[in-house]
Amino acid sequence: MAKTDANGVDLSGATGRLIQTVDLVKGPAPQAIASDTVNGWIFVLQMETGDQGDIEQGNMRLNRIDRRTNKVIDSMQLKGFGHGISMGVEPGDKQTHIWTEVSQVGRSFHYSRRKDGSIKAAFGKAVTRFLYAKDTVLDADDPVLRKFTPPGSTAGTGPSIDPVNNRLCVMYHKGGRRHFTRYNLADAAAGTWTPEGTTFVMKECGDLVPAQPSCVDEDVTPDVPSRYPLEPTLTSQGYTVLGDVLYWYQWAPYLVDEDPKTLPVDGFPGVAFLTSYTWADGKRFDRQVVTTAGGLTRREPEGAAIEVAPETGETRLLIGFSNTVPGTTGSRDVTISWYPTKPAVDGVRVLADWEDLALEDIVKPGAQAPRGRLISYAGTTYLQLRGTLTATPGLTEDSKIATLPHRLRPTHPTRASVPRNNNAGRCVCRVETDISGALRVYGAYSDNAITWIELDGVSVVWR
Repeated sequence: MAKTDANGVDLSGATGRLIQTVDLVKGPAPQAIASDTVNGWIFVLQMETGDQGDIEQGNMRLNRIDRRTNKVIDSMQLKGFGHGISMGVEPGDKQTHIWTEVSQVGRSFHYSRRKDGSIKAAFGKAVTRFLYAKDTVLDADDPVLRKFTPPGSTAGTGPSIDPVNNRLCVMYHKGGRRHFTRYNLADAAAGTWTPEGTTFVMKECGDLVPAQPSCVDEDVTPDVPSRYPLEPTLTSQGYTVLGDVLYWYQWAPYLVDEDPKTLPVDGFPGVAFLTSYTWADGKRFDRQVVTTAGGLTRREPEGAAIEVAPETGETRLLIGFSNTVPGTTGSRDVTISWYPTKPAVDGVRVLADWEDLALEDIVKPGAQAPRGRLISYAGTTYLQLRGTLTATPGLTEDSKIATLPHRLRPTHPTRASVPRNNNAGRCVCRVETDISGALRVYGAYSDNAITWIELDGVSVVWR
């Protein structure tokens, strides 16, 4: 059942795409995401390597990505910072200040451990702010860093920024509970940490008086359809805050110990959940299974953030995913989807406005250049194309004819039949695209060349 929160977000509704399958500087999966819409940059945190040494020492890599070209511009190494619970950015004039977790003095971390006692992750116990500097190394013990540990915090911390209300939220653990406290962003940057309003405390059933036997804790995996058994406890994959709504991004991985031989090597590894909470009363408003970008390989939820889109001025809730880089077994890339906050107009929500397709040299634009857009209508998302292409002397075999912008690329194969020049009664061909964004045409032969293709009627389901 659809529920729209105070920000206009419907967690069961349509989502758009910001970037898709962008290769990062290093191999490990992304951990946290943030968007600098002033300068047109996206920042993604990942571990430096998957080596045990880097994991235990909290060494991370911060990637800077161009939001239009979807390519990594450069990066920065963070030594001794943590695991990347969350992050935030403050845009400036051609520069960006970054908020992340960081280890306390002397590389003091909070460790999570595997069943055999080895360290699984090292989490920073403080938060800090620094200026992004490309191709540099920043050490957690550098005296330039000012660190803040929330009073009473006993484990990992993580910052997130609400750019609409100019607030910094810090997540921390106290008394065995997750706490979320908000601060004025400018004051926190100046070193003044005065909480704004109340602290949100994630409630647990043990807090209820009188006890409620039917109560279920927020980190218990819901009973949802799954191809394989799921871990009983949800893993936190990020959070963010917009106004008086807290969004928590969680993951239920497949229960590997149940029967590892039956688990898919490159299958869908578990179920992602996104939950919203009302700040004033601490109650859950909605929880939904996240289905967007379902065609990614070994799709895992990674990071959440808020941005105000520079193209439209719309506030968006961003969520990230990792995907296995094609041709590798362990390298991971990043995809970011977003939930809109503006209502649909006459039932239609434009998720990506008309953009030119990048044509291959073997074709030319016709009277109207080929373009595409993404819309949502009646609960379904559609990829729409328009325009014409010409080919001289003609296409005589199946060919790649164009590339879709990242914002339009599906994660599942998408195809449509379209008009072409009539030759001996053959007047229709097929166009198809996939996660790569390559638009291919099928149905050309040496004895029946395609000299033009019309895309105006393309409106196909997009996933």
